[in-house]
Amino acid sequence: MLNKIICFTLLFVALAAFAACGQSEEVTPIRIGLTIDESNPVAGEAASRALAQAMSEFLDMPVEPVLDISYLMGIEAMRAGHLDIMLVSAFNYIRTSAVVDVELLVTLPIRAGAANNAAFITCSSRDDINSIEDFRGKTFAFVDAVSTMGFIFPKYYLVSQHGLNVDLIMHSGYFFDTTTFSGGHEASIIGVGMGDFDGAAIGAMFIENMEERGIINAADFKIIAHTEPVPHPSYIIRSAIEPELIASIREFFLAFDSPDYFAENWGDGTIRFTQPDVAGYAYVRSIVETLGLE
Repeated sequence: MLNKIICFTLLFVALAAFAACGQSEEVTPIRIGLTIDESNPVAGEAASRALAQAMSEFLDMPVEPVLDISYLMGIEAMRAGHLDIMLVSAFNYIRTSAVVDVELLVTLPIRAGAANNAAFITCSSRDDINSIEDFRGKTFAFVDAVSTMGFIFPKYYLVSQHGLNVDLIMHSGYFFDTTTFSGGHEASIIGVGMGDFDGAAIGAMFIENMEERGIINAADFKIIAHTEPVPHPSYIIRSAIEPELIASIREFFLAFDSPDYFAENWGDGTIRFTQPDVAGYAYVRSIVETLGLE
């Protein structure tokens, strides 16, 4: 009798185990942060959701888009393991990699012919400002402290090309009379146009973008100087993700061929994701070291 009970018990356990094996385990979704990068001022939510849906179909697993997050929100979410993929500028990639194990997935080139550097601007009517030195004693606007084109690259340019003290640039009376953070590239451009600032450092592409939308007349502004080109924004992914899955996600991006997505989000339906130029980030690292931004 005891033997029959033991056999029955073993059979029951085996059947239960078999049934459990037959049930599909819950798949943890890939969470992609669709941040609006400063090089991407016209991003569309519909196209971004379409990207996430296409990725889900390609990977045959759930992909959750996380919309309208800032870089700071994204980095904390990645640190906590609540976000897997995020679009970042070159500078923010360096900053993120210092606190979270991430790797570059793909780079997204800017539209053909668009400027990819920072510019120092003033009004065309300002005959007294024709060089960087002419900004001495003037009011000047940067975008914000983490803006690649609106602060980091311009600051490095002033330090490396004009010998300004890295720690004093923002101090009133050192070089500029006063400095401020406007909060946005367009806000800086409009502020210059309205006379709120004598000059500003902005992403050069924004002048063309704003003129195309009928907001400004580009002829009302003049560019005093340009910085070196800024590496293109890239998608990054947490290194903790399985290598095979990372490879599949990279394969998806490189194969993604949706003119509507690129036209709506990036203003050019002909561009596509490409392999990142890792060497280009060495220049950005030198900026980080020079400015003490580690």
